[in-house]
Amino acid sequence: MAKKKAARGEFNMSAEIRNLLQDKPALSSREVFEALKAQFPDQEINRNSCNVAFSHARRKLGIKGGARKSVRRRRPGAAAAPAATPKASVAAAGGPLNLDLLQAARALLTKAGSADAAVQAIKQLQALQIS
Repeated sequence: MAKKKAARGEFNMSAEIRNLLQDKPALSSREVFEALKAQFPDQEINRNSCNVAFSHARRKLGIKGGARKSVRRRRPGAAAAPAATPKASVAAAGGPLNLDLLQAARALLTKAGSADAAVQAIKQLQALQIS
């Protein structure tokens, strides 16, 4: 079985990157690349391969990146679902009248054009709602 290149004393970029990161874990990818170029001036080092080896070495050594900023996102549909108001449910059950509910009913009547069309729209809305 053939020996690996590193055992024969040749350049092993991954091993060199691990050695650099063990000494100074805060090094950036660019700093590691420049250090390798300075340490091995006659060696041809591919920048992209160095970046990949740098990333893998950090993961193997357990070096965490910078603190990630958490972003809170609104759930889709959360803003569209209105909260149930206790005043509206009391007025619908035949309790005391609610001025806001009456104003909304008036706006519905003006939009619908007639009371029959407004009732039809409310029945269609009720049929569409699942919960």
